[in-house]
Amino acid sequence: MPLEPGFFDLVVIDEASQCDIASALPLLFRAKAAVIIGDPKQLRHISAIPPRRDRELLLKHGLAEGYAKWAYSENSLFDLASPLSGQGDIIMLRDHHRSHADIIEFSNQHFYEGRLRIATNYDRLRRPTPDAPSARWVPVQGMVIRPGTGALNEIEAKAVVNELERLCIQQGYSGTVGVVTPFRAQANRIRDLVNAHPHACLLLNKLELLIDTVHKFQGDERDVMIFSPVVSKGMAAGAVGFLKKTDNLFNVAITRARAALIVVGDPGAAKSAGVTYLAAFANYVENLGSNPHQHQGSGVGVCAGPDYPQVAKPELVSDWERVFYRQLWEAGLRPIPQYAEEKFLLDFALFVEGRKLNIEVDGERYHRDWNGELLRRDQLRNMRLIELGWDVMRFWVYQLRDEMPGCVQRVKTWQQIQLSIYRL
Repeated sequence: MPLEPGFFDLVVIDEASQCDIASALPLLFRAKAAVIIGDPKQLRHISAIPPRRDRELLLKHGLAEGYAKWAYSENSLFDLASPLSGQGDIIMLRDHHRSHADIIEFSNQHFYEGRLRIATNYDRLRRPTPDAPSARWVPVQGMVIRPGTGALNEIEAKAVVNELERLCIQQGYSGTVGVVTPFRAQANRIRDLVNAHPHACLLLNKLELLIDTVHKFQGDERDVMIFSPVVSKGMAAGAVGFLKKTDNLFNVAITRARAALIVVGDPGAAKSAGVTYLAAFANYVENLGSNPHQHQGSGVGVCAGPDYPQVAKPELVSDWERVFYRQLWEAGLRPIPQYAEEKFLLDFALFVEGRKLNIEVDGERYHRDWNGELLRRDQLRNMRLIELGWDVMRFWVYQLRDEMPGCVQRVKTWQQIQLSIYRL
C-alpha cells in the first residue's frame, strides 16, 4: 500500500479502545475519512511505555502543550478520536442482542447510564434453569493468599469446579461455559483443578470450557459464564486497589454471558471490600429474586375493583393509566396492571379464552422520536411480545384524552372477536 495521503476513501477501525494511537497512524495517514468504533467502558490497550516516559517524549518534541490526548500510555485511539468528533458524528450502538436482561441490566445502569435497549431474543438462550433469575450468586467464604503476585482463593476455586460439575454431570447442561476471574493465579488454579478432575475431558469438551482472565474473553461470549471475584478474608490491599481501578475489566467479565451468569464467591466480602461496583453488583444479584420481572404478573390487584390497584412499581403509573383502567373496568373488561412478561413490565394485560392482549399507554415525551415515530425500543418490544403470542395495542395519551370511548371500544372489540373465535 503506497504511503500516500488519502489513498483510501475510508478506514474503519473496530475495538478502538484497545488500539494504541501509534499503530493507527499509518492507516489514518492513508485515509480521507475514518470511522472509529469502540467501547470506552471495556478493555483498554496495554501500553508498552510508562506514563513518565510518555510525558518526557512529548516534552522533548515540543508536544507537551495542547497534545495531551496524544499520550500513548494513557489514551487509546478511541480516547483520541472521541473529542475530535462533532456531536452529530457520534453514533451510539444502543441495541443489545446478546444477554438476558438479568445479566446486562446491571451494566446498562452502572456503566451506560441506562441507554442500552435490550433486544435479546430469549428463544435463542440456552438457560440452565429457565424459571430462576439468569444472574445468581453461589455464596462461598474462602481465604485469599498471595502466590507471588495477584491473588488466589483455593476454596472459591474448588467451588467453581463443583459448579461446573453440577452443570455438566448432574444437570446434563449442553451449552457453552466460560470461567472468568480478575487474577491470573486464580485462573491457573481453577484450570489445574479441572484438568485433575476425573471427568476433565467431559467438562472441557462438552462445555467448550474456557478458563482465563478477562482479556481472553474480550469479543468472546458463552451461554453460561462463571465469575470468580476471589475477594474474601485475607485480601491484600494491593489486590483491592487493582480491582478499584479496573471497573472496565469487570464490565467485560459479566457481559460475556448470554443465558446465565453465575458468581461464585463471598457476597459479604464483596459488599465490604471498598470496591464500589462490586458491592453494587452483589446487592443487584441479591435483589433479583424480588424483582417483579422474575414473576408472571404482579399478583396484586387482580380483579380488585374499578380503582387502580396497588402495584409493585407505583412510580411508573401515569394518571392516564389510572383513568383508562377505570374506563375499561366500567366497560366490563378486567385488565391486569403491571403484568411481567420476560424482561418487560406491561401497562395492562388482558386475557380472553387463551388469547393475550398487551395494552400500553404512551406519552409522547417518552415514546415518540424526533420524526414522530414510535421509539425503536418500543418497536423491538412489540415484536418480541408478538413472538411470545401477545397481541399489542398502544394508545397515545392524547387519544385517551380526546377519544376515550373509541379507545375503550377498540379493546372491547378485541375481546368480542376472541370470544367469537373461541365459540367457533
